Amino acid sequence: MEIGQVIRKIRKNKNITQQQLADAIYMTRPYIARIESGKNSISSDKLTEILDYCNVTYNEFFYMKNDYKIASKMNEFNDVLKLYYANKIEEISIMKKGIKEKYESTGDIFLRHLYILCHCIENEFDVNKINKEYIKEIADYLLSIDDWCYHELALMNNFIFLFPPSTAFLMTKNLLNRAEKFNDFNSDTKIMSYLFFNLLEFSIKYEGYQYSKIILEAAKKYFTESSQFFEQTLIIFYEGMIDIIDHSISKGIEKCNKAFTVFQTLGHQSIYEKYKKDLDQLINKTMSTKA
Repeated sequence: MEIGQVIRKIRKNKNITQQQLADAIYMTRPYIARIESGKNSISSDKLTEILDYCNVTYNEFFYMKNDYKIASKMNEFNDVLKLYYANKIEEISIMKKGIKEKYESTGDIFLRHLYILCHCIENEFDVNKINKEYIKEIADYLLSIDDWCYHELALMNNFIFLFPPSTAFLMTKNLLNRAEKFNDFNSDTKIMSYLFFNLLEFSIKYEGYQYSKIILEAAKKYFTESSQFFEQTLIIFYEGMIDIIDHSISKGIEKCNKAFTVFQTLGHQSIYEKYKKDLDQLINKTMSTKA
């Protein structure tokens, strides 16, 4: 649908007359009529005012504009990830060829990044098999963007464990900026959860403990809702890990065990085993350092 058609549909669905909408945004009724018929364009400011008055979000607006379908690019991205989790690598290779052709005809950077993701999946995310120029390309892109949007968050999440530690830590600034500016943007919650805890795991693995502490404090400010119980449990786990790093070993183990109790009570055995392994590795590293 065209922008004017969507505005008309929203207005009628909300039982709002053209005159009521015109009065609300300080315009004339004929102006609204011309927008809805496609004869006049509309500024982003006026579109925002219309959506605010109609209690409709931008996400909902663009979903309706795309005929109630997720954007085709995101469909391709999701399809690649579904095939990856289903271990259908040959099908990803087939998709990769089509994605490359689309990129070459459109120049859409999203498709270029998706092509590189397919390459990484084909090579089992093994940094020794992946074309190093591809990883540099993704890193250079992320470092060139001052204000990340969802695309950059998804890129960081998918490629973080392929970056050199110094590069990943440089990118932490943009994650924290995003968390601060978009704290109330609910559609970001899932991807931000992945990123915060992947970065915590990464920073501890590569002994970037100063970053671990900064990221943990930011996560505690970001995940404050009662519905974010899983994230708050992971925060308890990483508080324990930081205590161990700071040589409060018994205190740290107690906190980690508290998180483990929750995971096991909820039946998350695989999650418990993963984080128990991380804890054991950190304890062994800490004890060998003290020895």
